[in-house]
Amino acid sequence: MTVLELNKSIKRFKRSLQNRYAFVEISETLTNEAMILAEKYGLRGYDSVQLAAALKIQKRRLLLNLPPLTFVCADNNLNNAATAEGLSVENPNNYP
Repeated sequence: MTVLELNKSIKRFKRSLQNRYAFVEISETLTNEAMILAEKYGLRGYDSVQLAAALKIQKRRLLLNLPPLTFVCADNNLNNAATAEGLSVENPNNYP
C-alpha cells in the first residue's frame, strides 16, 4: 500500500466513523444499567455494557424518528438478551 492509498483509507475510515457510528459515554448511569442487565440475563461484564449502550442508542434513535437499531453480535446469550430487551438482532454466524 502506498502512502497515498493509506491516507485515503484513513480519511474514509474517519468519515465512516463520524457518519455511521454512535458513541456512548461509559458513565456511572450506563454502568449501573449494565449491572442490572448482567444480573437479569447472566451476561459477562463487557457484554452487559455493550447491550446497555445499544439500548441507549436505540432510545435516541426512536426519539429522533430514525429507523431502529440492529444489534449485530455472534454471541447467542447476548443476542437472546438483546431480543428480550426489544432490539432487532442479526447474528453473523447465521450467514455462511
